[in-house]
Amino acid sequence: MYVQPGFLSRVGGAMLIGLIAAGPAWADVAFYTIPGTRLEVLLRGSTKIHPGGTATVRHPRGSLHFNARDLRVVKLATPASAFAVKRRDATKQGSVDALLELAKWSLRHGMLDQSKELLGEAWKLDSENQQLRYLAGLMRYVNQPASESPSEEKRVRDLIGGHDMKRLRSKHFLLLYDGEEVLDPITRKTRAQMRSDLLEKVYESFFLTFAFRGKYIKPPTEPMVVVLFSDHADFMLMERRLEMSLRQTAGFYLPSEDVSMFYDSGTSPAFQALNGLSQSLANTRQAAIRNRSAASGDVIRFAKTLELLIDIQRESDDVSVVSHEAVHHLAAATGLFRRDGRFIRWVHEGLASYFESAKMAQWSGVGNIDADRLGYYRLLQPDPVRGSLEFIVSDLGFVVEEVLGNQLPAYGQAWALTHFLFDRHFDGLMAFYERLGELSEGKDMKISEHAEEMLAVFDEVFPDRAGLEIEWRRYMRTLRTDMEQLAMMGR
Repeated sequence: MYVQPGFLSRVGGAMLIGLIAAGPAWADVAFYTIPGTRLEVLLRGSTKIHPGGTATVRHPRGSLHFNARDLRVVKLATPASAFAVKRRDATKQGSVDALLELAKWSLRHGMLDQSKELLGEAWKLDSENQQLRYLAGLMRYVNQPASESPSEEKRVRDLIGGHDMKRLRSKHFLLLYDGEEVLDPITRKTRAQMRSDLLEKVYESFFLTFAFRGKYIKPPTEPMVVVLFSDHADFMLMERRLEMSLRQTAGFYLPSEDVSMFYDSGTSPAFQALNGLSQSLANTRQAAIRNRSAASGDVIRFAKTLELLIDIQRESDDVSVVSHEAVHHLAAATGLFRRDGRFIRWVHEGLASYFESAKMAQWSGVGNIDADRLGYYRLLQPDPVRGSLEFIVSDLGFVVEEVLGNQLPAYGQAWALTHFLFDRHFDGLMAFYERLGELSEGKDMKISEHAEEMLAVFDEVFPDRAGLEIEWRRYMRTLRTDMEQLAMMGR
C-alpha cells in the first residue's frame, strides 16, 4: 500500500520538483522561483531566453513559459551523455566485468534497454562466464509470456464486479480497466497502454536488480492481474467493499486475492481542486487577452505553465504508485514474501519504496534517492526513539504514526533502512527475508510480542545492531537527491 504524498504537500514542504526532458548531450537546468514565494522548481531540458525578458523550457509533455527574471540556468550533462562516456570507457576496457558494471548502472538510472544490450555485448565477449550464463537463464524465463488463465480473470472480475471492464494483456500482466480509450498526445498511447508498459518495465527491472546482486528469482508462470479504475470514486467504492479502510491510498495490493488496484490520479479530489484553479486561471487569461491588460503576458504564461505542471505531476504520481504496488505484487508472486506469511510493514513497504519511481513523470530506475522519503527520514532522525533502528525493526513505526495521523514518516524510515541494507548488506537482507518466511502468520500476537520477535530475528542475522546503526547513520548522511545535488551546483 502506498500513501500518496500529493502535489501540494511537496510544494508546501519546499521540496524541489524535478521535471526532466530527454534532450541533447547537455541540458539547461533551470531553477524557477514561484512568484511571491521562496519556493523553487527545478526543470531540466532546453531553455531559451527570448527578447523582451521571457523564457521557454521544453519538456516532453510540452513547453513551459516563464518570466526570465524568475529563472537561474545551469548547463549540465544529461544522463544519456553520462552513459555515452561510461560506455566508451567500458568498450575500451573490453571486459565482461566492465560491461556488467555499466549494465547495473544503466538499470539503476532507468535505462533498461541499454542494460539488456550491454548484457548481450558481454555475452559475445565470453559466453562461458558463469554470471552471464545465470543471467541468460533468468532472461529466458523473463522473456517467456505467462500463460492465459481464464479462471483467474473470471475470479477477479467477480470480485470487483467488473464484467464490463476492458482487458489488456501484456507479456506478464492482465490489466482490467474502464474509461475512454483516449490517446495521450505525447506518447500516442492510451492510459491503459502506458500503465501496461510501465508494469513490464518494473517487472524486468525487479528480476535484473536482484540478479545483478547474485539472487536469481524465478518469475511466476501465470499473469499478474491488475485493475485500473478511471475514476477515484469507483476506486473508493471498491476499497469500502473490501473493508480496507485505506482512505488515503492511491493504490494497493491485496494478498488474499492476489490482485493490485489503482486509479487515475487525475480524478482525485486534490487534482480536481488543482484543475479548478487551472481553469480559473485560464478564464483570467482569456479576460486578460480580451482587455489587453499590461499584465496579460505574465498571466498567460503562468496559466499555461500551471496547466502543464499539473499534467506532469499527474503522470508522475501514477508512475510512482504503479511501480510501488507492482513490487508488492511481484514479491508475493515470486515467493520472496509469502502471501500467507507474517505481514511486516516496514519490510514490505521498505522494499516497495526502494523500487518506487517517483521522478518526473517517467520510469527513472531503481534505488532512487526520493526527496519525500529522505525528508521524512531526516525529520525523525534526531528522535532517540522514533528515529532509532530498534523502533523501525520492531515494526512499531507504522503503528505509532497511524495513531499520530500520518504514516508518511514511517514510510520514510522503512525506505531509509531498506535502502541501506539493500545497497550495503544485500546478502544479510536476503537472509533476513528468508528467516521471516519461516515465521507463523501471528494473527493473535500482541503488538509487543510481534516487536520482540522482529528484533530477535533481526539480531540473528545482524548481531551487532549498535554497530550497524552507526554505519546506517553515516550512510544516510551521504545521500542527496538528484535535485539537491543539482541545486548545490546551481548556487
